[in-house]
Amino acid sequence: MKEPRIVIVIPTCQRSALLGRTLDFLVASRLPDRLDTVFVVENGKKENAEEMCARYAGVLPIAYRYTPDASKSAALNLALAEATDEFVIYYDDDVRLDPGSVMAYVDASAGRDRGEFYAGRCEVDYEAAPPEWLKHYLPLSAKGWRYAENACDLPKPLALGFNWAAFASDMKEAGGYDSEIGPGRVFSMGEETDLQKRMLERGVKGRYLPDAVVWHYIPADRCSKKWTLERNRKFGLLAGRRLSKAGGVKRALGALAALVKVAGIRCLLFCVKGRLSEDREFHYLQRSHWNLGVWQGRNAASDRS
Repeated sequence: MKEPRIVIVIPTCQRSALLGRTLDFLVASRLPDRLDTVFVVENGKKENAEEMCARYAGVLPIAYRYTPDASKSAALNLALAEATDEFVIYYDDDVRLDPGSVMAYVDASAGRDRGEFYAGRCEVDYEAAPPEWLKHYLPLSAKGWRYAENACDLPKPLALGFNWAAFASDMKEAGGYDSEIGPGRVFSMGEETDLQKRMLERGVKGRYLPDAVVWHYIPADRCSKKWTLERNRKFGLLAGRRLSKAGGVKRALGALAALVKVAGIRCLLFCVKGRLSEDREFHYLQRSHWNLGVWQGRNAASDRS
């Protein structure tokens, strides 16, 4: 069997300095001979990603693409549209790559041209580390993720979008990225989880690779209490979108229940104000924000249907 070509895709949006950092780490990585293209796909308002790509033209097989649609899913689908049966490795414009990360994917997929997707280990580079108690509430993208100590099967759609890989044919047959979700949309996360879920349902197997490691750069404002609460509301939005497929009466009752929970939690916090630890108070706040997101997600999904 002829080994498929390797493609690396890096979506970017107004973060050219971080993009240059990621490309520097890519240049310093061990790269396969069959690396065909490094697609850098800018979306939304142009900054200077195209000029940044030009600086690396002599050392990487780099190709710049652009979509005015300010959506990560739009950027990912633009790159996927140019692929046929390639093996596609995804990074974001804010990661630091281990020198062996790319080859960990390449080696794991050797001898295959479809049928598996791969998840790498994710660590974090904090600009300023948050309090230890707050890390418990952060999403995996902001506190790091590892599934196991050794390579193993991954039966759930857990690969994080800034460090995973799959075959283009499998992704296309599963429908590609949902254009209604992901950064830049009302439902602003979960685009890679949704695609992996559909691939798993079609019989594509997941694999976890601890040696495919990257460090995700986390600015101070993306691991604060305010940001974490807002992120939790967005998780609720996505859950509300999924639940909106229920019938009209059931949907209305679910939305009402979510609002009642929000009101109840906030009433509780008002009554016990000053008597809870910061950690415990935050626990209830994040539950309130999640339920608020569920209610908003149901309504937004209903409006679109």
